Amino acid sequence: MARERTAYHCDQCGFVVPKWVGRCPDCKAWGSVVEAGPTATRKVPAGPVSAPALPIAQVEVEAARARPTGVAELDRVLGSGLVPGAVILLAGEPGVGKSTLLLEVAQSYASSGTGRALVVTGEESTAQVRLRAERTGALSEKPLPGGRDRTDRGAGPPRRRLSRGC
Repeated sequence: MARERTAYHCDQCGFVVPKWVGRCPDCKAWGSVVEAGPTATRKVPAGPVSAPALPIAQVEVEAARARPTGVAELDRVLGSGLVPGAVILLAGEPGVGKSTLLLEVAQSYASSGTGRALVVTGEESTAQVRLRAERTGALSEKPLPGGRDRTDRGAGPPRRRLSRGC
């Protein structure tokens, strides 16, 4: 059973708010917000069933199983590896090795034969990614660098030359 919600409106300007406030947020009049009564609730019909309900023991889990990254400590922190479709935010102070760690993970994943890896960075050019890969021994044809900055040819919108004069 849906709970009825009370709405409030301003006597001065008619602005509607979901809860009582002492001052109208729209016209700034004090003490003008009064109860308007319950709001109409919408009933939304249920959509079509996309898949039949199954007993939990029959649910397929392979697609959601974590894939090892090849870096034991990262796998431990992530709870056995990367889960397809998951988003992980890796944060830390500059220079602590975030990019190096992820380049190592991309190399390990791509070299395992499982698939290809794309290294995307917003702060480093593809040349910088390659130099890092050379330093760390992760240079191969498998990880694809996707970083771009102003040092890469074709990066960014084309520049227009402004003409002087009329």
